[in-house]
Amino acid sequence: MTKTFHKLIFFFLVILWANYSFAQKTLIYSDPYKSYKTAQELFDKEKYSSAQYYFKEVINKFDNPQDEIRINAEYYFAVCALKLYHRNVETILTRFALDHPDHPKSKNIYFQLGKHYYQTKKFKKSIEFFEKVDQYDLSKSDQNEYLFKLGYSKFMKKNLDESKVLFNELLQRQTDYEVPTTYYYSHIAYAEGKYQTALEGFRKISSNKMFKPIIPYYITQILYQQNKYDELISYAPSYMDSITEKRKGEFAKLIADSYFKKKNFKTSLNYYKTFKKFAKSSRESNYQVAFCYYKTKDLRKAIELFSRVAYKEDSLSQICYYHMADSYLKLDEKDYARNAFQKASKFGFDEEIKRNSLFNYAKLAYELSYNPYDEAINSFQQFIDQYPNSEDAKEAYEFLLKVYLTTKNYDDALKSMEKIKNKDPRMQKAYQSIVYNRAVEQYHNREYDSAIKNFKLVKRYPIDQNLNAMSQFWIGECNYNLKEYLIAIENYEKFRFINGAILTKEFQDLDFHIGYSYFEKSNPHNFYKGNAAKVQKEELKNSLKYFRNYIHQYNIPDSNNYKIALLRIADAYFLLREDSLAIENYALSTTVGNYNHSYALNQMATSQGLIQDYEGKINTLKKLTDQYPNSKYQVSSLLNLAQAFKDESRNDESIETYLKFINDYPNNNLISKANVELGSIYLKEKNSDEAEKYLIKVLDDYPDAEQENELAIELMLEVYNLRNNLTGYYDWLSSRGIDVSIQEKDSSLWRPVVLARENGDCNKQIEKASYYLDNIEDPIREISAHYYMANCYLNDEKKNEALFHYDFITKKPNNNYYTEALKYAGEITFDAKDYKNALAYFSTLEDVTMDEEDLSLSVKGQFYCFYYLNNPISTIKYAKKTLQLSNINKKLKEDSYLYLAKSYQPVNQLDSAIIYYDSIMYFTKSIAAAESKYHICEIAYERKSYELCESLIMELVQQKPSYDYWLAKGILLLGDNFTAQNDYFNAKHSVESIIENYDGFNKKEIVDEAVLKLESIIKLENDARQEQPVQQDIEIELEPIEDVNSKLEPEIIEINSTENNQDENK
Repeated sequence: MTKTFHKLIFFFLVILWANYSFAQKTLIYSDPYKSYKTAQELFDKEKYSSAQYYFKEVINKFDNPQDEIRINAEYYFAVCALKLYHRNVETILTRFALDHPDHPKSKNIYFQLGKHYYQTKKFKKSIEFFEKVDQYDLSKSDQNEYLFKLGYSKFMKKNLDESKVLFNELLQRQTDYEVPTTYYYSHIAYAEGKYQTALEGFRKISSNKMFKPIIPYYITQILYQQNKYDELISYAPSYMDSITEKRKGEFAKLIADSYFKKKNFKTSLNYYKTFKKFAKSSRESNYQVAFCYYKTKDLRKAIELFSRVAYKEDSLSQICYYHMADSYLKLDEKDYARNAFQKASKFGFDEEIKRNSLFNYAKLAYELSYNPYDEAINSFQQFIDQYPNSEDAKEAYEFLLKVYLTTKNYDDALKSMEKIKNKDPRMQKAYQSIVYNRAVEQYHNREYDSAIKNFKLVKRYPIDQNLNAMSQFWIGECNYNLKEYLIAIENYEKFRFINGAILTKEFQDLDFHIGYSYFEKSNPHNFYKGNAAKVQKEELKNSLKYFRNYIHQYNIPDSNNYKIALLRIADAYFLLREDSLAIENYALSTTVGNYNHSYALNQMATSQGLIQDYEGKINTLKKLTDQYPNSKYQVSSLLNLAQAFKDESRNDESIETYLKFINDYPNNNLISKANVELGSIYLKEKNSDEAEKYLIKVLDDYPDAEQENELAIELMLEVYNLRNNLTGYYDWLSSRGIDVSIQEKDSSLWRPVVLARENGDCNKQIEKASYYLDNIEDPIREISAHYYMANCYLNDEKKNEALFHYDFITKKPNNNYYTEALKYAGEITFDAKDYKNALAYFSTLEDVTMDEEDLSLSVKGQFYCFYYLNNPISTIKYAKKTLQLSNINKKLKEDSYLYLAKSYQPVNQLDSAIIYYDSIMYFTKSIAAAESKYHICEIAYERKSYELCESLIMELVQQKPSYDYWLAKGILLLGDNFTAQNDYFNAKHSVESIIENYDGFNKKEIVDEAVLKLESIIKLENDARQEQPVQQDIEIELEPIEDVNSKLEPEIIEINSTENNQDENK
């Protein structure tokens, strides 16, 4: 029993020890398990920081690295680091995988790292770790997540092919990722151009709440790319209001483009307006909008937009110019249409447009006659050359013929016609007409040699007999103006016998022209001796013959030529010393019309004096002074009348006339002569006291009147002789400081000067006059010496030396040569452009002269000087005075009106300026008329009357004859006029036409100005144009997709629109 008891005791102790030992072991394991359990609970609650703390505690309590609890703790510790985005998370997780390569959880490490980098948008790293995962080691749920996130990461790294495979695999399963996967898979299909696949995918998720706002945009884009415009039009408009504002403009454009493609331009335009409201337009969009306006007949807006599009040298610009031209035509603005057709014709992108444009441009240039550089001729010729076999070539030739017959640009027309080798009869007739008109134009421009050449070319095709005859007459006129009088006569005579000449109005004046040629050939202003005199006499007789024939054959007193012929007949008799016949014809000329009667009376009186008909002379002079008091012969006629009375011993009447002259013209340089004459008359009357009074007046008041002073001194001898007091005369000489011996020396040194002058030896005159001045202390004939020297220097073209001597004379008033010196000094300084000093000479001349010619010269001189000195107020005053002068020539009249008008502009009297500009255009077709028209255009522009300005410039362009410089200035102004109205297309066309065509006066100035204007216009046009570049490729803006399990929906990825670059059919 004892043995049995001991056995029981031992067994109990063993059992007790075992229980104790088990209890001890359980205690050891229970504490870390509790920490592990706590950590797990915290992890499940996503309290990763706290969980990580407990997992670390568990790890530290296990020494065995292979302990399952420790391994799990290490794994979840690493995952917590992942969730907390610790910097060393990759190291921690990688170490776990390396430490436990066979552990099942190592296979999940790379999946977790991939997810981590996906979440932090580091898609390259995400792909790196996802690709280390075997999806079949993952749960079904993790496999779906793996496929989506790896596919999305590859999508974001533009690896669409692999992304598509992953998304496609995912779409074969039933997953929570079906909607976003379908979205991205469809997106890739869209990007690859697989529109039907994309469309089916987008339609499948179109009702999804997350994608519903963007899906209509995708579907609309796809339908547009598939050219399913009808389907798009049925689908898209209902979504217009729901589209986000960011995409509303692009969405509206897709609808607009579709309606555009279906040629529903009115509806298309409405959507384009919405598009432009929400987005900036591209160049192509502006074209489409312009085309809609064009098709809906809102042509002004169409033109405006076409103009904005057509700024490049490409096919779209060519189309725009073509439509602009058609729009302008429909608005009946043919000049602008012409410009647009011209631009379209310069591009070769569309040959049909080019051909049609060139033809229409040429026709409009012909129709409008707005043809400053003869575009019609050049363009029709170009069309025929480029398209000889086209349907329009024959019509172009017919138009070209019409252009030749109507053009005013004869020079370019001739150049063009010379290129046509085989001219048919109609073209030959046109050539004859054009070459004739070109010659007439050259004649009016005083290009006589060139005119003769072209007049001769009229006979190349002698079809029109009238033109043949007239060309011969005008050759004679050219010779006459070239002073080739005998050749002129020869050609006039040829004209007489040409067929058809007798039917011309010039034929009846033929003898007049021949008579005048003989008259001018005789050089009537010079008298010759010997054989020269005989030749001159014969020429005057021939002149008389033809003038008389003219008078007797065509008795037309109202004709100017008739009046002139009468005077020239009288002049010829006068020069032939046949004074009775001269008097008869001068008298006859004063009974016809009112042409130069003062001249006829003056000449008549001279002839009466020569035949000693003093009574007749007196009566004629009295008639001249009484009836024409303002004529240029008034001064000389009064003196001649006084002298005639004196010659007839009608002393009282002579004295009365001299006194009238003195009273009427107190500043005239002949006053000293009148006083001497009065002294001599009183001597004849034996009235020594009165004689002395006037003679002393000469000596005292006019000391520089040398000849009169000498004569007065001589006549004073007679005064003292009348008083029987010869001794008193010498006493008188002495009292005035007159040394007879000095006078004798003066006379002896002066005599060689006079002899040289009589012999016409200027070099000798200068030499002897200089010697005289150098060797006489107080020379009596000082003024004459300077005057003779000045004239000689002037004849020798040594104007500076001449001016020195004339100026010396002008500083000593009231001498015999005072007015002459003022006149020549003024002319010399004026020619030297020394307008300030010229003005002083002319101003003084006006004050002292009574001679009409000198008065005219002084007024004219001041007028020009004031203008060139930029003194508008004084220019106006003297221009008006110039216009009041008698018998002013056409050139002076033109200048007076022109400078008067130009002077009103700077003082802002624009209406007055316009009146005078209009006056110029009324009476002349010279260059002054062209300049005047330009300035009127300029005033309209300055007043911002742009429509009027344009109209006036068109008139300037059509004005004939044309003058290149002012034509170019006008077209440049037209460019400014268009620019001011923001019409940059027509502005550019205007200045480009100058750059391309101008080859006239001051070419560099004009072309440089045009280039600067073109640069300015282009800058303004670019500043006004606000466009975005066309987007050629799809641009995808992507955001990462969050974890589906986090309940965050994927962000919508939108596709930017692509502009349609296809042009509408022309």
